[in-house]
Amino acid sequence: MVRTSIKSIGSGIDRLSALPEHLLCRILSELSTKDSVRTSVLSKHWRNLWLHVPVLELETSDFPDNLVFREFIDRFVGFDKEIDLKSFDIFYDVNVLWYDDFLWMIDDVVKRRVCDLMVTNNPYVVNEKLVKMPISLYSCATLVNLNLSFVAMNNLPSESVCLPRVKTLYLHGVKLDGDSILGTLVSSCSVLEDLTVVTHPGDYEKVVCFRSQSVKSFTIESQCEYKDPNVEIDCPRLEYMCIREYQSESFVVHSIGPYAKVDVDIFFEVEYEDPLAISMIRNFLTGISKVREMTISSRTLEVIRGYHSMVKALPQFSNLSSLDALLVESYWELLPVFLGCCINLNSLVVELDGLSEIEEFKVSPLLQDSLSARGFVQQKTPVSVTKTSSERKIAAYFVKKSG
Repeated sequence: MVRTSIKSIGSGIDRLSALPEHLLCRILSELSTKDSVRTSVLSKHWRNLWLHVPVLELETSDFPDNLVFREFIDRFVGFDKEIDLKSFDIFYDVNVLWYDDFLWMIDDVVKRRVCDLMVTNNPYVVNEKLVKMPISLYSCATLVNLNLSFVAMNNLPSESVCLPRVKTLYLHGVKLDGDSILGTLVSSCSVLEDLTVVTHPGDYEKVVCFRSQSVKSFTIESQCEYKDPNVEIDCPRLEYMCIREYQSESFVVHSIGPYAKVDVDIFFEVEYEDPLAISMIRNFLTGISKVREMTISSRTLEVIRGYHSMVKALPQFSNLSSLDALLVESYWELLPVFLGCCINLNSLVVELDGLSEIEEFKVSPLLQDSLSARGFVQQKTPVSVTKTSSERKIAAYFVKKSG
């Protein structure tokens, strides 16, 4: 078999070019667009083959000027309008790409029935130069995966937003120039399953309502220096929820899946003496009290401690079977308060960071009883942190209590 292949190569037979065109296009689709275009110099047969590839991956910096870029897109999009565009991925710089050309480009990509669309702006440009997505995008009936980074969205009438087939929506630093844009977009995507939002510090929206009967995975992460928009979640089929570095005055969970997994790192800018703040935190804890697995940050444990100090009670997390808690510095004593509400917990992972040699390790009676009843206890310490005598004592205690 090997000798035959070598002989064929030596005889000058081009077996690759003999493959059917659809197989050659599939091979080229695994290459970058730049490499795919380079194959056009191989022979007359390969000259226009790259134009049939339903995948386009571009960076405006690869083109000498805006005119050359436009001619390239014109040639590709207009070559065979009967071919559906599987994927279009562009990294652009607004200092290179004119706004009118950007709108025209997205319009043409939509007309080619794009399935996966990724648009990423140069993250170092000023906010005023963020390109606003055209209205035509939201009426694209073929789009399944939409990934937008460092662009802007205008306030849109609800009838203009449909995206009936979008299952994955990723919005990173997308500036929302109006009210209810994000909530309208999410609620209109009737089959949306995976939603990720990394907030933009210049958002105008003060409250974002995520309502969906289809979303299964939801991640929200903050990029704001001070305060994030308030959030309401009503997603009864949600199986996984991740809240990262979020800081707001209100975060309301109306409904999520009954046995969801959550990763919670949230801090509320409230006064614990305020009855409205106490009610909001109670509702938040109640909203996530039915989850099965939880990862919780020290900041969120601090919220729980502040709330507990005022009301002396916490909701019962009776379904919670697995807990991963991050403890920093003096937050070790925050854990017992929460463990007392987790009556069916059988797996506890404690991640330690910041404990010093001079800190004295003490375990309260409540924590002793809680740990001794757990089926599995594990301690994690970051590799960058040298294990202190306190941490060794904690590890020894865990081994004793979980043995």
